[in-house]
Amino acid sequence: METRYATLSNQLTKRIGTGEYRVGNYLPSEKQLASEFGVSRPTVRRALDYVEALGLISRRRGDGTKVLAEKPFTEYRYTTRPVDDLLYGRGAERIVTGQNDMVCDDVLAARLGAAPGSRWVHISQHRNDLDSGEMLVWGDVYIDQQFKGITDRIATYDGFICDLIEEEYGIAVSEIQQTIRPVTIPDAICAEMKLPTGSLGLEMTRRYLNYLKQPVEVSINIFPAERSAYTITLSRTQERARGR
Repeated sequence: METRYATLSNQLTKRIGTGEYRVGNYLPSEKQLASEFGVSRPTVRRALDYVEALGLISRRRGDGTKVLAEKPFTEYRYTTRPVDDLLYGRGAERIVTGQNDMVCDDVLAARLGAAPGSRWVHISQHRNDLDSGEMLVWGDVYIDQQFKGITDRIATYDGFICDLIEEEYGIAVSEIQQTIRPVTIPDAICAEMKLPTGSLGLEMTRRYLNYLKQPVEVSINIFPAERSAYTITLSRTQERARGR
């Protein structure tokens, strides 16, 4: 059964769409709407909240409710929890298997978004499910050489490596760029992960950038298809409403 505020919001949306409430004009007051539709003012406010979320109206205290558009906007924004959403799961254990210093050749520099000849620390790692012990993620992490002092702490640190960089050096990450592409997992990694040869997966590259948009850390992780799922939420953005 449809709620009263849902019914009212649909009626208001329809009136706006047909031009009964024209763009640039104001809706009747909450008191007037409550009287006309035979509902309480809290019901009116809930209905207006929904219509506003669609980008059709703008509400300002002391200014009334102004019609912004005839139709709901169609722009969507990826929404997520704070950045810890990007971790592989709180139930996964990091296992560091190797570390070495390296100089970027042209190919690696392009992948990292770094300059050829720049120096990086390469960390080989994977993550295992805490309950089953099954390997969930195969990863390579690259850290700018100037932050090498954190490497001894990585194996026992639960959070982001970039957090260690901030703790030790005061360099904060202002942006994380993420690229996902389908891959056929290399045979050697299939063997380590106990996957059939030729298994498919997702390669996820994350570049952790400072305020100058320079990478301080880059991770390249492979998630096998049979053990992974990646879910996002798209919500209607209210930028249009705010900009008017």
